[in-house]
Amino acid sequence: MSPRAQAGLAVLFANLVWSTTYPVSQVALGIGAGRLAALRFLISGIIALPLLWGQRLPRGRMLLAAIGLGLLGFSVAFLLQVEGIRLAGASLAAISIALEPLATAIVARFFLRERLPRLAPIGFALAVLGTWLLAGEPRPGHDANLPGILLLVASAASFGVYNVFSKPVTEQVGEMPLTVIGALAAGVAFLPWLFIGPPLTSMPRGDVLWTLYLALGPTLLSYFLWFYAVRRADVGFAAFFLYVQPVVGSLLSWVWLGQALTPVEIVGAVLVLFAVYLGVRPAEPLVERA
Repeated sequence: MSPRAQAGLAVLFANLVWSTTYPVSQVALGIGAGRLAALRFLISGIIALPLLWGQRLPRGRMLLAAIGLGLLGFSVAFLLQVEGIRLAGASLAAISIALEPLATAIVARFFLRERLPRLAPIGFALAVLGTWLLAGEPRPGHDANLPGILLLVASAASFGVYNVFSKPVTEQVGEMPLTVIGALAAGVAFLPWLFIGPPLTSMPRGDVLWTLYLALGPTLLSYFLWFYAVRRADVGFAAFFLYVQPVVGSLLSWVWLGQALTPVEIVGAVLVLFAVYLGVRPAEPLVERA
């Protein structure tokens, strides 16, 4: 199996696990978004510490790069998204979801000189349209404002920068060290939220189990697989798989939470999956003219 195929399988599985974050977070958010983030990242980082045994750990500038990357992707982008949703309305969260892969590809083009397949622009257009349909065709209403929308765009841009620079940092630091350092850095950043609200000992057992799942699955496993993938393939190639998340997330919400799945949303899912196919298919070889 080629390195590109290995990367594709790894990033596909990572996004399938990430997709479960949508319904699980709806169940576990009773403890608060900040608290959930702090517990999720701290638990994943602490549990994974033994996995660093015998590995060469980064020092100096590379350690700072790993910490900064974790703070950007796990903390800053997350806070921008949460605040943007609060100001612009939850329905417009699709802005961040739709723009993150596009922002990733644009940043990768400028900083890593990556080239996308010829049909990739069509794929991005179809993916944005499909994501909008999947989100219920949201439109700015009376509760939406420009600052909130700008924060959602800034969140997508932050995720894009994080996704792109995870490639060169992973090549220097390694997948597992970067995962653990990033999670611990984000957990420390969210630490103040642990002291807001009722004592942790009063957490329902269900919230504890779901928080453990978020720490081990969508954090530890998925980010490790993302770093594994971008170390072996272009970031733009991996970015298209991010569009799998809203499709699988919607299906899980339909099966698990009983949320309605309309014909329009099904069309949106088909468009997104076709867009992913256009974006990840191998580029056609150049044929020289006689």
